[in-house]
Amino acid sequence: MPYIQTPQLTLCYQDFGSPKDPCVLLIGGLGTSMTRWTVPFCQQLAQRGFYVIRYDHRDTGCSTFTTPAITNPGELMAALQKGKMEPPFYSLYDLAQDAIQLLDQLHIEKAHIMGRSMGGIVAQILGSQHKERVLSLVIIMSTSLNPTLPQTEATVMQQMMSPLPSYSTAKADHLAARLAFIQRISSTDVSFNAEEEKELIEEDYNRNPTSNQTLLHVAAVGFTPYNPAITAGIQCPVLVMHGTIDPIFPPPHGLDLHAAIPHSKLMLIENMGHDLHADRYALLLDAFSQNQG
Repeated sequence: MPYIQTPQLTLCYQDFGSPKDPCVLLIGGLGTSMTRWTVPFCQQLAQRGFYVIRYDHRDTGCSTFTTPAITNPGELMAALQKGKMEPPFYSLYDLAQDAIQLLDQLHIEKAHIMGRSMGGIVAQILGSQHKERVLSLVIIMSTSLNPTLPQTEATVMQQMMSPLPSYSTAKADHLAARLAFIQRISSTDVSFNAEEEKELIEEDYNRNPTSNQTLLHVAAVGFTPYNPAITAGIQCPVLVMHGTIDPIFPPPHGLDLHAAIPHSKLMLIENMGHDLHADRYALLLDAFSQNQG
């Protein structure tokens, strides 16, 4: 896959469709690489007349990994409690700048932005602080970081932060733990495709056996303060897609985004968890097509 190189980092990306078409930049969630934007989703979007780009955040996939790595939750909590962001830590504003550098290197002046979960927060920053680069936003299962909203369910947070068995030495246990978490946060009205999920996990490992540095992404969220001026400053068309049973960002997060972003549209999906199931691709893409400015 191709890369862009900046003085600070390397970002791995993949494109679909024709560069002559309007660009859609896909921004992934916490601790996940580009593969969570599945190939069928990207292909379906490209078939609708868009130039689609997915990429690995720093510290995931085949992009630059920060050194030294942070692998201990205690070290993470100590840094957050200290309250001063120092290397190797960074914020979601840095991840937003990564996205801008990717667009710059690819000579893309403007793009539609789709962000999921943590990527939805990055999308908000882009829509507010880089208005001239953003045609529209789609914010999927995300949050404004408003601290008054319900927090992630404690059991889910514990499961997400627990160390995983090594893929290389205990593959079956690793897959079982990953699948248990993914199913725990998934929608309940559509089938859970364990084989497809296994393939995505295996694809990630085959691309780069180094585990994604999830804790640095957790820190990036922690070092990004809630700022209502971000949502208030978004002027482009915005579609907010959220599930009624999301255990990571419960439904009030989606309602809050809709209320905070001027003229946004809300799709509150019954029985949708913290996932983007293939059965919902057409629903999302239809709504996206209708919501462009």
